[in-house]
Amino acid sequence: MATDYRFLFDSSFTPVNDAKSPHVTLTYAQSLDGKMAGIKGKQLILSGPESMKATHVLRSKHDAILVGIGTVLNDDPRLTVRLNSDDFPPGSGPIEHPQPIVLDSSLQFPTTAKLVLPTSPKKPWIFTGPRHDSSRKSELEALGAKVIILNFDPQGYLSITDLLSRLYQLSVRSLMVEGGAGIITSFLKSGLVDSFVLTIAPVYVGTGGISAVKDAEVTSFVDISYHTLGRDIIMTAKPQRE
Repeated sequence: MATDYRFLFDSSFTPVNDAKSPHVTLTYAQSLDGKMAGIKGKQLILSGPESMKATHVLRSKHDAILVGIGTVLNDDPRLTVRLNSDDFPPGSGPIEHPQPIVLDSSLQFPTTAKLVLPTSPKKPWIFTGPRHDSSRKSELEALGAKVIILNFDPQGYLSITDLLSRLYQLSVRSLMVEGGAGIITSFLKSGLVDSFVLTIAPVYVGTGGISAVKDAEVTSFVDISYHTLGRDIIMTAKPQRE
């Protein structure tokens, strides 16, 4: 019997205000001790096959998917939908890959990354700050990437508000944010997350692992639900608006 993944969207894609900004879904997997990566950011496969498939179903329903440059450097992801038509209900139409988005304030993006290979279905949009290596920008653009300049916020990070405004102008209406830890924390602090999907895997990473959330302020959630997928627990919720 096929797994019903409709619960993933019970708290997604519902407009919360009239702001010209994409709907933001923050999603990631963590261990029981709150870690999402190993020592020095080493990639860990925390999700079981069922919840991993749920991640790809979510990707297929979003216009764009966002990670930070740390994830690109450590994991070299493709950010594609690794499913086939048999994984969706009949009549669902062709599988659409989300537009890859990378936040990279100093333009460290490697020219050998999988996201800029000729086989990549969509080349990345790389958002960087005003001070960057112009020659690296030219190299990446020659490989098909789009490099977009963002303002910094008062704390010296790329502005999430500016980012979402620019994405909306580029016709992105739904954005899936996957990490890593710095990106997750920045989005939680921004107060601009609309939906939250957390996978909790029954493993301990232990001392030295990278925590999923660094120093975000207290965030309360509403419309909370829990679901079991294989060995994992999936929590869906919405951050509470004041």
